[in-house]
Amino acid sequence: MKKLIVSLVLVVLVTIASLGWSISEFASFYDKDDEQTNPANQLAALTLMGTGLAKTLDNHPLQSQTFLASWNQHNIEQLSLMGSAEFILPLPLKAKFNADKFLMLESDEGISLHYLLPSTDQVLNINTLLVTEADSGLNLNRLYTMLFYLGVVLILLLWVSPLIRRLINLSQVTQAFGMGDLQQRIAVSKTSYIGAIEAEFNRMADRIQQLLDDNKLLSRAVSHDLKTPIARLRFGIEALEETQNPELKTKYFQRVNRDLDTMEDLVMTLLSYARLGQGDIPLERTDIALNAWLQNKLLESDDAEHQLEFLPLPHEVTVNVDPKYLSMQINNLLSNALRFSRSKVQVSLMVQDEVLWIHVDDDGQGIDELEALQVVKPFVRGKHSRGNMGHGMGLAIVERIGLWMGSKLHISRAPELGGARLSLSFESHSI
Repeated sequence: MKKLIVSLVLVVLVTIASLGWSISEFASFYDKDDEQTNPANQLAALTLMGTGLAKTLDNHPLQSQTFLASWNQHNIEQLSLMGSAEFILPLPLKAKFNADKFLMLESDEGISLHYLLPSTDQVLNINTLLVTEADSGLNLNRLYTMLFYLGVVLILLLWVSPLIRRLINLSQVTQAFGMGDLQQRIAVSKTSYIGAIEAEFNRMADRIQQLLDDNKLLSRAVSHDLKTPIARLRFGIEALEETQNPELKTKYFQRVNRDLDTMEDLVMTLLSYARLGQGDIPLERTDIALNAWLQNKLLESDDAEHQLEFLPLPHEVTVNVDPKYLSMQINNLLSNALRFSRSKVQVSLMVQDEVLWIHVDDDGQGIDELEALQVVKPFVRGKHSRGNMGHGMGLAIVERIGLWMGSKLHISRAPELGGARLSLSFESHSI
């Protein structure tokens, strides 16, 4: 929105300034071209000339007829002399004419100038074809005003047309998405005025599609994973009802409790995953010294059946994360590595290209590249995990935490041990 507002203000200011300057320059050029042919200028020149000519003819009456004939032969403006008694005027105009010695009259034929010659008691008449243009300046001003507003409207239309197209596209994509076409996305352009809104829509659409996909996957997986413990639970209850043997009852009770624990564990896992899916969990970030912190985590996860090795950095490094959720990630990675390794699990810290890595390697059969894209989904297990305990949620939880905490999960092949390498990357860290 900031880009939209700034661009709108700039367009308006530049438009007003440029159009005002252009119209002003055009008006100045037009006025210069019309200056010589302007009726007002010609009339002023004739008025001045008539004043001088009236004085000359009044002082030299003998040459007046010869001059008038010659003038009328070579000029459009026609001169004539008549007696003042013949020059009939209304009394107010007559009084004004006698006082000013000059009178300008206008008719359909044009403007005429009249000068009183007091010495000869005659009137000099100058008849012209000029017509006053009292509204010419006003008409030009209206024209310039219309040109200005028309220019502003055209430039604003040119500016707003891409915005209108983007808004129409946004409306169409939103409508299609609302009708169930969840693949609809907007191609965000760097020059778009509403690029931020379009990007937010794409993120919202990705989020909605992810939630719907998770919901479908969870529904299918839960219905499948809950069938077995529920069936065992029903069988155990029926067996308890039928048997009277105390030892068998104790055995069946233990089985029922195990099935209940399995169901409770599944439900708790689902609740944890669903809570992580909200994406608005407040993080209590703090600086963690990873060398010492990971050393303590490995001591807590010590397994007598596997060799657990830690390769720290030669210097201390800290990350700003939520310890609770980082611990959840590391515990899931260690649990996965210990479950599938043959004898050894190696945890190492590494800084490469200014990115901090936590690698958890095992010497198991590893995870194929194509399979790695699937095992991060809830209730999806790798081909080597058949028969192992768990619900296929560990890596999905690690993946989801990493998306909003900045500790992204990467799956590859362990270069030394040959099994799976599960890594967390931190782009923000300090040494």
